[in-house]
Amino acid sequence: MPHPPIESGADDISAHPPHTGHRWFDLALGLSAIFISAVSLAVAIEHGKTERDLVAASSWPFVRALVSNQADSQNGVDLAAIGVSNAGVGPAKLESFEVFYRGRPAASGADLLRQCCGLGPGPAELGRLPRGHHFEITDRTVLRAGEVKATFGVWRDSPIGESFASHLTDFTFRACYCSILDECWISNLRDLHTTPVKACSEPKVRFDPLN
Repeated sequence: MPHPPIESGADDISAHPPHTGHRWFDLALGLSAIFISAVSLAVAIEHGKTERDLVAASSWPFVRALVSNQADSQNGVDLAAIGVSNAGVGPAKLESFEVFYRGRPAASGADLLRQCCGLGPGPAELGRLPRGHHFEITDRTVLRAGEVKATFGVWRDSPIGESFASHLTDFTFRACYCSILDECWISNLRDLHTTPVKACSEPKVRFDPLN
């Protein structure tokens, strides 16, 4: 005798799974239901992963090095500068920025000019440049998509400025930055290769243009 589809009691009415009376057929139905549920769960998980990938793609940052000799219409001279730009589609949380001259790290703009370009050791040497120097804080900041920051630069109207411009290709960089989803990468800012990391660590020599 087949089981009724529902059971009633003194407290409530509860549904009862129907049975055909054939054990193997009932077992096949149960396994089919479990299989369909498992497939539905897998599809939901994959859909969630796809949605996250779409969000990550729409907020992906890509930080590049800025190496520039740009014309300055106000001063009538060129500014030789180094810095960063965000060529991605999302903001970049730039955690650290390092600058190297022929493989040696530079702690500041003055340190860089002393290594490459003959700047004297005194703290007042930068003030003796005819038009001073340009600086902008880069690390521990957020770069909007398409934003460009010239971290450090000098005008090419002095021997030091000309020397700095001639050594632009001798500078290399390393930066660690994260997306708004806290996906982080280390990059040399020169090519398309980036190394994923769980989090950005403190660099050995952080470049500080004001140091």
